Amino acid sequence: MAFTMTEGGFGVGDYVAFGVLCAASCAGGVWYSAVGSRSKAVVDIKDYLLGGKAMSTFPVAMSLIASYVSGVTILGTPAEIYNYGTQYWLVIVGVTLSCVVVATVYLPVFCTLRLSSSYEYLELRFNRHVRAVASVLFLLDEVLFLPMVVYVPALAFNQLTGFNVFAVGGAMVAICGLYTVLGGLRAVVWTDSVQTGVMFIGVLLVAAAGTLAVGGVDAVLGIASESGRLELSNWSFSPYERQTGWGAVVGGFLYWTCFNSVNQTMVQRYIALPSKRKAITALAIFCIGAILAISLCVWCGLTAWGAWVLGGCDPGGVPLVDDRLLPAFVTYVAKVQHLPGLSGVFLAGVFGAGLSSLSAVLNACALVAVEDIMRGWLRLRLRPLTEGILARSVTAALAVLSVVMLIVIEKLGGVLGVATALSAIAASATCGIFTLGMACWWVGPRGAIAGAVAGALLAGTVSMGTQTAAAAGLRAPPLNMTMECAYNSSFVPGSDFDPNTVFPLFRVSYHWIAPLGLFATLFVGATVGWFFDQRDATKMDAELFTPVVWRLLPQEAHTNSGMTRRSINTKDVDAPTPCAPLIIGQVPDKIEMNGETSR
Repeated sequence: MAFTMTEGGFGVGDYVAFGVLCAASCAGGVWYSAVGSRSKAVVDIKDYLLGGKAMSTFPVAMSLIASYVSGVTILGTPAEIYNYGTQYWLVIVGVTLSCVVVATVYLPVFCTLRLSSSYEYLELRFNRHVRAVASVLFLLDEVLFLPMVVYVPALAFNQLTGFNVFAVGGAMVAICGLYTVLGGLRAVVWTDSVQTGVMFIGVLLVAAAGTLAVGGVDAVLGIASESGRLELSNWSFSPYERQTGWGAVVGGFLYWTCFNSVNQTMVQRYIALPSKRKAITALAIFCIGAILAISLCVWCGLTAWGAWVLGGCDPGGVPLVDDRLLPAFVTYVAKVQHLPGLSGVFLAGVFGAGLSSLSAVLNACALVAVEDIMRGWLRLRLRPLTEGILARSVTAALAVLSVVMLIVIEKLGGVLGVATALSAIAASATCGIFTLGMACWWVGPRGAIAGAVAGALLAGTVSMGTQTAAAAGLRAPPLNMTMECAYNSSFVPGSDFDPNTVFPLFRVSYHWIAPLGLFATLFVGATVGWFFDQRDATKMDAELFTPVVWRLLPQEAHTNSGMTRRSINTKDVDAPTPCAPLIIGQVPDKIEMNGETSR
């Protein structure tokens, strides 16, 4: 049976499997929604946004995985492998390095200060205006990311069943929005745990069944090797090649560091754990889970490629293919292997990944809106009950907005490109600001804002330029295929578009966009800070800096060590920290500096 990329269809068994798994994955959210909707929980904003600092390590780790692995990852990665080979798989090395850096550089600062929002750190280190800049970047990024998270699973459902994309997206947002609005972080984390499990089950079954359909592991690897898709040896230094070893490792490392280190969706889960040790444990589990998820998606791409070649290279499956690849392949495998219900399990996994990412973003945006914008920047302090209702209102409003944005995505497909560009802007610029604050003691507010503007402008310009060039026809051609496939498919590689007519920065691989923004932020911020910022003695507290640079700090920073943390807890700062009521108890971890215990 040939794989044609036109497969689809849902049977009774698929509907049953999909319904049961989706109901199970949302059961925890419904339970915590019932608990969270009590009047006491509505008043306790700390409990709603941070889970009362009583979360367990493993569920939080699963929620961390869910924050990154969305339906976009599950559908996009196999298509990337199908077209460009396995070089992308080396990104798992970048993931590992990223987790090590986060655990040693960034996490100790957040766990020592025990802040409610990661962006609150920027006010303590710089001022509230720097905090507002980073918060607005985060909110804009997530507002445009939300409809993508909804659209991809809805599109997969539409391809398999024929249901309207907007109806599916609306139902998805209604379910997720309900338990996120009512249950808060507890509902999000526990539901994420189950949904992440369903996601792994779905992708694992597809990988296993696809392997059997092709003829086994050796057959998959043999076909991939013959067609040049088993590629891990391209270590070219050219930034213009779409996939290289350096791009996947270095570019992946810097992008994942930008995402994992300071993004509110991640930090909010780190500080919801009782201690730094448990936060590091959760980060380690996240690292293993992310590597496993990426590897499974890579293998699914190879099996789909093997099935297409083995079936005679039907013209319908000729590279370049889009994100419809995996849903079509799942249907193909279900028919070949006679596995009723496989498509339902897979779709439940895609929906689980989408729901978990959606709920994580909604909850994080509610915290940033209340803590950083309302309290931190606007200096508005309301009654606890009012704040609890406001946080839930923000979550509900964003959920509705994500459905409305589906109309814009369908009518103006460029919105997806804009969202991708903004993601690079926010990730690189905000990570650069935090790195300046934690590592460069001479940088003040002027340097931080100047660096953020420079990084955002560079990343945004490169992102928009590369997308414009791609729309004009500059897209990397897929890897070669067997001569028989090339003959059967009548595929002619190459393009009449001359890449030399495009500005060089607009031809760089997507792996290097976030690193460019990060380096611009660091360079400009450090330079401006050196020449134009004056050292503020009240900001010279060793606990505001990463332990990596403690030996290099001025003596006054060690003298003032712990001053900021004690001021927060006793509310004795000149401008009271807006989220002081949400500060959670002391952690048992001790941090040594110059022979003295800081805690």
